[in-house]
Amino acid sequence: MSDIKNLLDKIQQAAHPAHGDRGMLAALRRGLSEATEQYAWPYLASYCAMTDPKQRVIWLTVAGAAATLAPLGLVRDNEVGVGNMGATLRHLAAGGEHKEKEVDKKLASFENRFRRLLTCQTVEELCRHLVGVVRAAAAKNIPVNLLQLYSDLLAWESRQVPDVRVEWAQGYWVAAPCAEEQP
Repeated sequence: MSDIKNLLDKIQQAAHPAHGDRGMLAALRRGLSEATEQYAWPYLASYCAMTDPKQRVIWLTVAGAAATLAPLGLVRDNEVGVGNMGATLRHLAAGGEHKEKEVDKKLASFENRFRRLLTCQTVEELCRHLVGVVRAAAAKNIPVNLLQLYSDLLAWESRQVPDVRVEWAQGYWVAAPCAEEQP
C-alpha cells in the first residue's frame, strides 16, 4: 500500500501549480486509454509489475484517475464523507440534491450505469467502465478515494467476504446520515 501512496503523493506534487509536472499528468491521463496507455508506463514501471496485465490496468486506472482529479478531487487521509465508489457514484448521481424524494429520482436514472459496473466480471472490464465515472467526478469536483479504489480493484475478482460489489451497493443505495438528522 505504501507504493500507491507514494505514487499518489508524486501525482499530487505534479499537480501543484507552481512547480508541477504537467507532462507527467498528461501521460498518466493517457494511460486511461488502451490505445495510448504506453505513455504512462515510464511513470508506473517502478511501482508495479508491468508484465502482469491485471496489475498494470489497476495501476493505470488509479494513476490516470489521480491525474484527472488532481489537485482538487484527490482525497486527503483526513477527509471524511468520501467512501467507496458506490458512495462516490451516489454523490455524482444526486448532484448535490438533499431532499430524499429528489435524490431517489436521480439515483433511479443513474442506476443502470451503476448496475453495469457491478456486473463487470474482470477488473480489466471494470477499469474500462470507471474512466467515464472518474471524468464525471472530475467535471463536478467530486472527490474520489483512490486508496479505497485501489484496494477494491485488487479484491474485485476474489469474491471474498466482504464482497466489493456488496460494499459499493451499500454505499450507493444507503444514504449517508445528514448532520440535521442526528439527535
